[in-house]
Amino acid sequence: MEQFKFIWQKLQHNRLRMAAMIVAVVFYVTLMLLSPLFFSFFVDNVIGNNEVTHPTVRIFSDLFGGVNNLRENLWIGGVIIIVISAFTGVAMYWRGRLNGEISENVTLKIRDEVYRHLQRLPYSYHVNAKTGDFIQRCTSDVDQIRRFLAAQISELVYAVALSLIAGVILFSIHPPLAWLSIVSLPIIFAFAYIFFIKMQKAFKASDESEGEMSAVIQENLSGTRVVKAFNRESYELDKFEKKNRKFRDLTYRLIHLLGMYWGISDLICLLQILLVVVSGIMMAKEGSITVGNYFVFVSYVSMILWPVRNVGRILSDMGKVGVSVDRLKEILNHPLEDIDNGLTPDINGSIIFDHVYFKYDDGEQDVLKDVSFDVKKGETIAIMGPTGSGKSSLVHLLTRLHDYREGSITIDGVELREIRRSHLRKHVGIVLQEPFLFSKSISANIALALPQAPEEEIERAAKIASVHQVITEFDRGYQTMVGEKGVTLSGGQKQRIAIARTIINNSPILIFDDSLSAVDTETDMHIRSALGAIAKDTTTIIITHRISSAQNADNIIVLNEGRIEQQGTHAQLLSQEGLYKRIADIQSAMVSGGEEDE
Repeated sequence: MEQFKFIWQKLQHNRLRMAAMIVAVVFYVTLMLLSPLFFSFFVDNVIGNNEVTHPTVRIFSDLFGGVNNLRENLWIGGVIIIVISAFTGVAMYWRGRLNGEISENVTLKIRDEVYRHLQRLPYSYHVNAKTGDFIQRCTSDVDQIRRFLAAQISELVYAVALSLIAGVILFSIHPPLAWLSIVSLPIIFAFAYIFFIKMQKAFKASDESEGEMSAVIQENLSGTRVVKAFNRESYELDKFEKKNRKFRDLTYRLIHLLGMYWGISDLICLLQILLVVVSGIMMAKEGSITVGNYFVFVSYVSMILWPVRNVGRILSDMGKVGVSVDRLKEILNHPLEDIDNGLTPDINGSIIFDHVYFKYDDGEQDVLKDVSFDVKKGETIAIMGPTGSGKSSLVHLLTRLHDYREGSITIDGVELREIRRSHLRKHVGIVLQEPFLFSKSISANIALALPQAPEEEIERAAKIASVHQVITEFDRGYQTMVGEKGVTLSGGQKQRIAIARTIINNSPILIFDDSLSAVDTETDMHIRSALGAIAKDTTTIIITHRISSAQNADNIIVLNEGRIEQQGTHAQLLSQEGLYKRIADIQSAMVSGGEEDE
């Protein structure tokens, strides 16, 4: 099966530990099986007067000076039992330790592989995925594999070793009774396999339901402010309760299947033991088997049946693991984004869009249509337009989060699709519309792309972004820890820190994706003025809906429904009837109205 081929491949890196664990299990089983044999030998040959006929028992007897010596020194038997018990404990320790190390090593490798793969998946995959389900796959599903390896790998080896070694001993003692002792095994295995098929389907449904529930929780926690602002608590509770009940009902089915398996398998095992007990008593009365050997049979059958019965649990866990592996492989089998192949030209900031068309993978219509413009090195251009006009799609193209389907985009004369993604993103600094700050210090957040940046550079970037004064007012200054997503800061403060993070990289191309809208007009002007003073050779692209952010640009592009509707300077566009002038008039009226209200 493909799922277990996946796990087996991961186990290959632990071959020595696997071999050592198998040796420890076989040693443990051998020692455990010696106790009933030793008891049988004492009952039949030491305490009783039966002649030693089995060659292996005779060798064992001769090691301790023969039967007569053991009869005269019964304390030797006690010492032997103590020694066997001590070595059994040592074998048990190494079995558990090695099995634990194997499971943790394999889990570490899988977790690393999944996380590395996630980092290299294309942006489009992350956009369409549910974060909560991702988290569940990387935690619960990986942990399901860990629990299986920790609990069941050595159990499986134990069951096989015990069945084989005990079977050989039983057949060497009394073949007819040995056949009776294993008559139920095919029934148990067949029942366990049927149970495994049903369990795998039930667990898949349960695991997917848990992923849906996790996605609801994650979405709710991420959007807490929206939920409260729109009084949607009751709706969110109802949505969660439906997912929760669905998960509970599917878990009920798992419990029902498990209960049915254990009940039926217990009955089969008890009937098997009863068959051996009754048959053994009859054979002992006839004299075809000794009392000691009868004890060995009852002991061994009891030892074998319960681990074999546990095959159902192993198969059950295999079903769960199979589902978890499938869910992880859905991630691992998705093609990676190629970020390391392509050209690495010098990037100075000259950009040309030539009749570019673009649509998203799941879209039917182009979101950019016949877009053409050029930006010279060091120029500042502004891109304006209503919501859905394609402004942010331009950003996605410039950073190769998506590729255009038709037309051409060149940077310094090199076709964009031929430039290595990692090289391109290193030279294009972008401040996103919704800034994300990591749970680190403010200093570490600003120096994210340059971890070794000196404090002077960090402060310089913060000053340009007009956030230095705010930072110094915190008790710990630049070492102030930022909570998850920067919740300890206001939206404007987070945005300015994100701007500083981009500035410190000294990229030849800077893109502000509506990121200046979270700061007031005065701060906006200060940031643009500071940038203009220190980055005269930097090409700057400002995506905005605010006229004040666009008016000083060398060129303003007005997008509408994916097409360029207007293009020119602020003065040129104001002199024309069109979308730009209408936006300017509306914003001017709003500002005038606000001043009158004051």
